Formats: sequence, C-alpha cells, structure tokens
Amino acid sequence: MLHKPSPLFDSILARVSALPVIDTHEHMVGPEYCVPIKEPISALSVGYIELDLVSAGADQDTLQVLRNPDVPTEKKWPVFESIWNRIQHTVNARVTRLILQDIYGEAEMSLAALIRVREQMNSLRTDESYWRIMEEANIRMILTDPLGRPQCDFGRYLSGEQTFPDHWRVLVSLSLFHVVAHHPQSARDWEGMQQIGNWADRHITSLDEFLESVFDVLQRAKERGAVGLKDQSAYNRSLDYEMVPRSDAERIFNRMLGNPRTVFGWPESKPLDDFLFHQYMRFARELEFPVQIHTGHIARQYHRVDRANAAYLRPVLELHQQVRFDIFHGNWPYMGDLLFLARNYPNVSLNCCWLYILDPWYAEEMLQRAILTVPHSKVHGFGGDYGDRQYGDMPEYTVAHLKIARQVIASALTEMVERRWMEESEALDIAADWLYNNPNTYFGLGLEPVLGSSCV
Repeated sequence: MLHKPSPLFDSILARVSALPVIDTHEHMVGPEYCVPIKEPISALSVGYIELDLVSAGADQDTLQVLRNPDVPTEKKWPVFESIWNRIQHTVNARVTRLILQDIYGEAEMSLAALIRVREQMNSLRTDESYWRIMEEANIRMILTDPLGRPQCDFGRYLSGEQTFPDHWRVLVSLSLFHVVAHHPQSARDWEGMQQIGNWADRHITSLDEFLESVFDVLQRAKERGAVGLKDQSAYNRSLDYEMVPRSDAERIFNRMLGNPRTVFGWPESKPLDDFLFHQYMRFARELEFPVQIHTGHIARQYHRVDRANAAYLRPVLELHQQVRFDIFHGNWPYMGDLLFLARNYPNVSLNCCWLYILDPWYAEEMLQRAILTVPHSKVHGFGGDYGDRQYGDMPEYTVAHLKIARQVIASALTEMVERRWMEESEALDIAADWLYNNPNTYFGLGLEPVLGSSCV
C-alpha cells in the first residue's frame, strides 16, 4: 500500500477498485496460445521481474536454469531464494507476491508454498480460468499489440484466418514496417520488404510500390478492426526522426533492391527509416489512426534510455498536427518532458501503461502533476503490457499490475482531495475517465461511458 490507511483513502480505493477498465496496452494473443505450466519458479520469473533478477546478479546461465520448466523446483530453490531475498521489495516482486496471494492463496514465498502452487498452476491455463481472472478484475476491453509476436501471423490476420476475442481491439505494430528493427519479418531486408508486398498482392520493385503496399496493408488492417498503430522503435534507434530528402532515402532503398542480400543496419539506414516514419505518420492521418509510441525506459539491461526520451519527438508532433499521439510509459524517468508535451501539444495524450510497475511513486506524482497541468481527458490510466514468449498470455500478471495501479491512482487522488484541490466526487469521476472513458472515446470503442462517483 502506497498511502497510509485513512477513511478517505479507503473510500476512494474501494470506489476506484469497482471501476471498469479499458486496458490500453497488452501483447496478449488469446487463451488458446497459453502454454501449460510444469514448474512454478519458471512461471513466476517471467516478465519484468526477470530484469530485477539480472540486476541482482543472475547471469544468463542462471536465468536459463530458472526459466527452464524441466528443472525441478527443489533444485532451483536455493539459487532462486538467494536472489529473491535481494529483490523481494521491488515493485516487480510485488506483482509476484500478489499472484501468489490472490491467485494461489499463498501468503509468502517459500519452497513449501511453491510446491503447493505447482499443483494448481495448470488450472490457470484453461479458457474458463483465463476469462474468469479478467472478468473479476473488471477489464471490459483490451487493446493489444500481438501481430509481431511468435504466435501471430500478420498475413493470416489480414485474411481473416487469425481472429481475436470480440472485446479486444488490435493495434498494428509499426515494427514490421521499420527498416531498423530486430523482428525477423520486418522490412529490414529484401525478404521482409517482399513480405509486405505479398500482403498487398504486389511484388516490390521501387520505393513507391513499397509505400503503396504499406498503405494498402494498413487500410486492410483497419477494415479488419484495427484501431491504431503502435511504434516501439526506441528499442532499436533514437526517436529523433529528421526530415530527409526523398532522394537520400531512395538511394538507400535501391541498394537493397539491387542486392537482395543487403540487411539494413544502424546508423547507415537512419535516413531511410526517418523518411519512412514520416510517411507512416501521413498514412495514420489519412486512416485516422492514433499512434501509440514507446518512450522512456527500455526492458533491457545496458540500454541508453536517453535516446528514448519523448522530447525527441517534438518536431514530429509539431509537423503531424492532425495525427493523435498516445505517448507511453510516463516517459520514465523524464516526467517533465512528457508533461510539457501533453500540456502544449493538443495532439498528445499521456498513457500510463507499464508505469505503475516501473516506479509507482513516480506514477503517483505524475498523475497529481498531470491534474494540475494537463486536461484530465488526455490521460489513459492503465495498460498491463504483458505477454511472454515462452508461456504466451499471463493474465494473472496483468490483474496484479492493475491492482497496484488502482492503489496508486487512489493514493494520488486522495492527496488531491486532502489538499482541497477537488472534491471526492470529482476525484472519482477523474478516475473513471482515466481508466475507462478517455480510452473509450479516444479509440472510438463505442462503449457506454461510466460515472465514477456513481460506481460502488
């Protein structure tokens, strides 16, 4: 709990916990892709806690052992216990604690508890339990970015063969269309370029044909129900997208066309990637697609977070004024830069996905400062941001994250009421907007709005 218990906090938390939620960012694919769980430490070491394990000293060999479901729990426990004792108070460890407590009924981390958990784990991998977990958390709609995941095939999605649940909406991953990318199906080489052409029933022989193909593909994705674009190029490059002459970009593109063995790298291909990004923003304008952008902290060790600062996007935001940008992760740790952008650029909204398990106190302060500086209609309050390449969807992680998010939101709003900046009923209406009404309107989801002060 981040706020000292008080009658006001308890009241606000109870009401915030009853609110329905639109989860604005996941990597979920669906319960049919969940992999059975054989061993608890491997399943409790997924997601962002893995970063804490490494930070606490676990090397790659140790990680492989911990993540290996064929290594018995009893054999892993001495190593895991030693590392757990170093990280048990981090917010990512709190997610694990909540899963143990709320899903498995275990009050503490111990070998005996894990052995009991082992007997229950596969019961979570059924369709029934999957939807029960999400329903009990009152998650009404999920915006997911699954199309770059191993379980998905973008071509099958475009053809209608791959579908997602009715109350999910898909974002198209722009990683597939970047030339500076690590995804094996991206446009970083001749084969990736031609794959995009194949999706549009076209063989690529020029930059014009490539751009026509990308637009056709995005248009078809919208017809299939996609509600926007999602860009996470900050994992592979800086966010300083320059205005590049077409001739410079085309020269690089033609090198690939002339030699199918060419693979684009950094920084040689930056001019082409910059040029393409601006083209994609024009496509977003024409298709009326909002664009979600990863900014701030990167889920990797030894990474330069400074190049992912949303401040680099100022020229893009100013140029593409008719495109709506949903800026991710609170831009952690660059709070001031994000508040400036959200305050001064009408086309910028602030998305709190992942933020509560990056730094909950930062999240609380940012929400309070956002109330003072940014129209509260521009804040999207929650996104779990989970999905594991080994196990597939892990809904228990998302709902544990949401529990922490509700506590942070309640704490932030309690502080504002205690400071007499607003009334409790106003605070509850803001919470409803953050968690539900704002993303409902922003992404055109068509759900009935809710009034926070009337939720019990």
